[in-house]
Amino acid sequence: MKQHKRGKTPVEDAILSIVSAVAAPGRIRRLPLIHSTGHVLAEDVSAVLPQPPFDRSPLDGYALRASDIKGASKEHPVVLPVSSYIPAGSGIPKPLPEGTAARIMTGAAVPRGADCIIRQEDTDEGEERAAFYASLPAGRNICFCGEDIKEGECLVPKGTRLTFAHIGVLAGQGIREVQVYANPKIAVMATGDELIPPEAEPAPGKIYDSNSIMMYSRLLELGVEADVWPAGPDDPEKLAALVDRLLEQYSLVITTGGVSVGRKDYMPEVVDRLGLQLLFHGIAAKPGSPVLAAVRDSSVLLALSGNPFASIATFELLGLPAIAKLSGESQWKQVRTRARLRGNFGKPSNVRRFIRARIEGGYVSIPEKGHSSGSIGTLAGCNCLIDVPEESGALSDGDEVEVWLF
Repeated sequence: MKQHKRGKTPVEDAILSIVSAVAAPGRIRRLPLIHSTGHVLAEDVSAVLPQPPFDRSPLDGYALRASDIKGASKEHPVVLPVSSYIPAGSGIPKPLPEGTAARIMTGAAVPRGADCIIRQEDTDEGEERAAFYASLPAGRNICFCGEDIKEGECLVPKGTRLTFAHIGVLAGQGIREVQVYANPKIAVMATGDELIPPEAEPAPGKIYDSNSIMMYSRLLELGVEADVWPAGPDDPEKLAALVDRLLEQYSLVITTGGVSVGRKDYMPEVVDRLGLQLLFHGIAAKPGSPVLAAVRDSSVLLALSGNPFASIATFELLGLPAIAKLSGESQWKQVRTRARLRGNFGKPSNVRRFIRARIEGGYVSIPEKGHSSGSIGTLAGCNCLIDVPEESGALSDGDEVEVWLF
């Protein structure tokens, strides 16, 4: 069957074409807040009460009027009667009588009339009368009502993938449920007769399938669930039938292997057999240049290289934006930044190249070895890709480079 001639689609154009092809999120569901981590909000969530909900103390000490301890020092302490004891959770206290102090604990409400909190370390910690060894300006050491969050302000906007931090903020509002988009249905499948599952005994000429497990794990890190299918066979008819079935069930089908120009690279033929609309076959970058994407109705096939690093690199570049849109995220473009290189990369690049690396504190470093597209040993610990333009020479220590964050 006629094979497509591989092209050289710019990475940015490939991203736009696949994002345009995938469907917008569909079903909305209401989930308990505690089970919503990793899901994407389908509504703005606003504050129903201010935070803090009342003026509160951030420390253990005494609530008082700053004017009552003006000029106090270790040598010349000011002594005040202690009129009350205010532990956290005891409700709103009575107003503070003039010329007195109130013993107060961290998190407790500040009594009306007090305008500062002095820490207990600057006192003799007296219970009926207390000596104060320092003075404070009015307003010091008070967390004022609404200074963190104002009632009615948007806490988390629609289209945000919820993290532990968002959950903490919403839980602090007493929010128990949120409306989220249902997770997209994604299938992951490696291809190749040489692949065996982890539970199989090793045999001559066979290798364990790491691609599908790695891809599945990456999706879980992103808060997206997927189904992993057994490796597809090196048989165009059987492979086409399998891909056909997956496209009927899933919004996005991610495969690895079979996209290049070898005799058993059947994914381009699968596209022909199924009559899929080809979005692109081949990008103008390495690794993973043979990547292919095609669409039928609202289901997209993303066929990645079988080389492990090539597959995960092109997934980061092309798959993540598609999944972000499918999930309902308002922001699908990858975060890019610039950083200074630590070390050298002596290999010139006649084509655009993405190199695994680690960025920390404005500096990016490259593993010393293992840069082939089939090598993943040095991938552990990396958190970004360095974008090396085509026709670039060797990279040197201190060079400024563009970085795509994972």
